[in-house]
Amino acid sequence: MRTRSLKVIDMAVHEVATIKADKNIVDCAAQMRLEHVGSLVVVDEAQKPIGMITDRDIAIEVVARRLDPEKLAVKDIMTAPVVTAAPNEGMVTALARMREFGVRRLPIVDETGKLVGVISNSNLIEELSELLGSLVRNIHSSKTREVALRSDP
Repeated sequence: MRTRSLKVIDMAVHEVATIKADKNIVDCAAQMRLEHVGSLVVVDEAQKPIGMITDRDIAIEVVARRLDPEKLAVKDIMTAPVVTAAPNEGMVTALARMREFGVRRLPIVDETGKLVGVISNSNLIEELSELLGSLVRNIHSSKTREVALRSDP
């Protein structure tokens, strides 16, 4: 069995869907549809995250308010400043930050602030599920082994 890392960079999606802040909301929604994602990391020219925008932001801030999505830019409704994580940060620390700030996704930035990945609640749930599954298998195999070793012939 391989040893699993609990660092966020090892659980992250590395090909992150991004958008520029000046794009309009129609283009933003079209990009989400094209890339099959519910959120985009808003980046500047240096690929540094400056915000997040989600399909929920579009629904709540644009559609529900009957605003014209052609006339609004991503920067008008994105969540900023963005909460980020460092690549070597542990899963527990990242989860605590997500809970503290009420976010479901954390862009991961390198030491220069450049985007290198993103981690979400789904990534964390998948990782924890695999770890718990391994623990259950370990408990089962240790019981089986004990029975085999201690059974009278």
